[in-house]
Amino acid sequence: MSSKEKLQEELDQLTESMTAEQPEKTMLCLKSLLSQSWDEYLENIPYDDEPWTEEDEIAVLEANEDIDKGEVYSLEEVMRELGDL
Repeated sequence: MSSKEKLQEELDQLTESMTAEQPEKTMLCLKSLLSQSWDEYLENIPYDDEPWTEEDEIAVLEANEDIDKGEVYSLEEVMRELGDL
């Protein structure tokens, strides 16, 4: 099965599981994404006003420790593990 066929199958599954109002919202989102550059899209992301928590800080520290120890996976390794390569 080609990558395009896999994507189409996943899209079909997502579409089938949508509630009545989700297809319209999804279409608006896709049109918005396609009508602007990636930089424009990133500039228009709403500000995240959620407060930074102690749990967030701990998670970032732990992630940085993993990176320092070399406990990371390349994108290629992850894709191979998931069967996408």
